[in-house]
Amino acid sequence: MPELPEVETLCRQLNAILPGEKVLAVEILDPRLGEGEGERLIGRKIAAVYRRGKSIRIEIGKRDRLSDMSPETDRGKVKKIRMDKGFTAELHLRMTGRLFWQTDATSLPPYTRLVMTFSAGKLLLIDPRRFATFHARSRGAALPPLANPLEGLPARRLGEIAGMRRLPVKHFLMDQRIVAGIGNIYACEILHHACVDPRRPSGSLAANEWRKVEKAAAVILPRAVACRGTTVSDWRDLFGISGENQEHLKVYLRDGETCRRCGGKIGYMKLSGRGTWFCPACQK
Repeated sequence: MPELPEVETLCRQLNAILPGEKVLAVEILDPRLGEGEGERLIGRKIAAVYRRGKSIRIEIGKRDRLSDMSPETDRGKVKKIRMDKGFTAELHLRMTGRLFWQTDATSLPPYTRLVMTFSAGKLLLIDPRRFATFHARSRGAALPPLANPLEGLPARRLGEIAGMRRLPVKHFLMDQRIVAGIGNIYACEILHHACVDPRRPSGSLAANEWRKVEKAAAVILPRAVACRGTTVSDWRDLFGISGENQEHLKVYLRDGETCRRCGGKIGYMKLSGRGTWFCPACQK
């Protein structure tokens, strides 16, 4: 599943292309995405693209709405009424979804579920397992802010939230209500870097251990974004290119191999149903 670095990569790449582009057409090729979701976006310009947790949010500008002409009241004149608030198109890639920017006239790739057409090219949503979601909503009140790990994990605040919780620290970091964007790959890597056992109850970490987690995230996540994400299966960036962060993985998918820090053997287990990689020798 694309996590924070992968989604951040897509948002940065889209922000280099889409702002100012007008939506010329929206084709929903899979009824699971919802018929009519994209029609209201046609004719509007993209304002910005940003990430919220693991979601991609495309801000689409407002435009004038025109009332019907009434000979009795307007005498044939078109009357301008209030401006609308614009729309937000939200994409969540889920398990196997990815975005692809197509600039040629070739046929659509297999499993294409959505096509947004602009003068500069087409934005495709490709998803073999059909779990990805797409919604276009009128822009309303601002959503409450989420903790953004790219701006730093506040060690003291995490410790306060953890309190005396028995939830394993790995799943504490993956709780999207607490830390938005971290998934299985980066939770494993952050905890290894911080020398913290992923099985430990989150409430058992001391203040200095939360500071190690904070410092680990400040290394792991920005580096993964700079590498355009981690490709261990089907992840590709907006232009179909694999990420490079897999070259920096210390524990994820390395069970049975030697720990590059202490020389111990990387272990693997299921933790609350999720594959978990760690070094029993140096993660305490």
